[in-house]
Amino acid sequence: MNTSIDGFYARVALGFARKTDTNLIAFTRNVVALLTGNETYPSPMPTLAILVGSVNTFETAVHEALNGGKLLIAARNAARLELLALLRQLAAYVQANCGAELLALLTSGFEAVRAPSPVGLLPAPGNLRLSFTGLSGELLLRFDRVINAYNYSIQTSNSPDGPWEDQDLSTSVRVTVGGLTPGEVYWMRACANGSAGASEWGGPASSMAV
Repeated sequence: MNTSIDGFYARVALGFARKTDTNLIAFTRNVVALLTGNETYPSPMPTLAILVGSVNTFETAVHEALNGGKLLIAARNAARLELLALLRQLAAYVQANCGAELLALLTSGFEAVRAPSPVGLLPAPGNLRLSFTGLSGELLLRFDRVINAYNYSIQTSNSPDGPWEDQDLSTSVRVTVGGLTPGEVYWMRACANGSAGASEWGGPASSMAV
């Protein structure tokens, strides 16, 4: 099945709801034109006649509302909502009948969902700092959240140059590290893990365990 081409999925995009009035009218008329006689979609629901009637009503309401007036604007808004409801219903019909084929979907006049752009290598966590938790042998590591990070790797050391010891992965930017020796200075660093792998290490931050 041709489910993805050039970064698009075989799923109907519903972004037509964000189109301006003029563009929504043009979009609807193009859908009607492309579905007329389209063998992939022999029985559109709602029917194309109903859709044409709705878009005609909406276009008239748009023109009448140009001169203002609360009642005319309300009528335009109501006509737009009705048209959008019909388009969503038709989009569901197209989705159910396109056979998960992207090209077949596009012949309906509807647009396809764009695949999200892959997120590149994430930046290192910033603003690392260590503080006493109030419990002996514990330090709290905090750092700034990295957007699109799945989780964070944490490492500790008795020296800023290592060797480094891995801690448990964390989904939080507040990490409590226990089992530390009071009176010793510890260094901690963090990196963000994302779809493209791990970031550079952020830090280290240092503090004495109490």
